[in-house]
Amino acid sequence: MKYKCIKEMCLPKFDGDGFEIPNEYGFVDVGSIWERNDRWNLIGGDVHLDSLDDNSDFGWVEMPIDDLEENFVLIE
Repeated sequence: MKYKCIKEMCLPKFDGDGFEIPNEYGFVDVGSIWERNDRWNLIGGDVHLDSLDDNSDFGWVEMPIDDLEENFVLIE
């Protein structure tokens, strides 16, 4: 399933091992496209999304289902 961001989000950044990087944040831009990956969960979020845009601050994000419903719309 693919999602489009409809509300900008500021989130903490994580390293490749799933540890939060202190005092580092990035933005999920409005209009960015993400693909849901139900087989992967690195930091314990309800939903894992992989970025399909090269200009994103994140290659992936995880969040509670409520944040997904508030900030993204299903496009495929």
